[in-house]
Amino acid sequence: MRILADENCDRLIVDSLRKAGHDVSYVAEIARGEDDNVVFGIAQQQNRILLTDDLDFGRLAESAVTHPPAIVLMRLDPLSRYARAQRVVETLQLLGESLIGNLIVLESTQTRLRAFNRL
Repeated sequence: MRILADENCDRLIVDSLRKAGHDVSYVAEIARGEDDNVVFGIAQQQNRILLTDDLDFGRLAESAVTHPPAIVLMRLDPLSRYARAQRVVETLQLLGESLIGNLIVLESTQTRLRAFNRL
């Protein structure tokens, strides 16, 4: 899976996704400090799922005409760093292609999907 991990993603999550075989581009490595609109555009241009814990991307998705393949919004408190990384990897593996076209809210105990055309 091609993923763009926002700068706010814990490095442990990025490393865990890479170890699981995902192609992860990390904003902290390629575009540190860039505006959310730029990050959103990178995900679109590179056809990558956007992984973030920034609620602003949900708002951007609501007003956007085009979207990245998917946006995964992590709301994983109160999980530990390791449990968060495990939850992200397992969820992406489980949902696979069904992520496409959706805003996914990934919480510690549930996962919610909303199609972009229903935002």
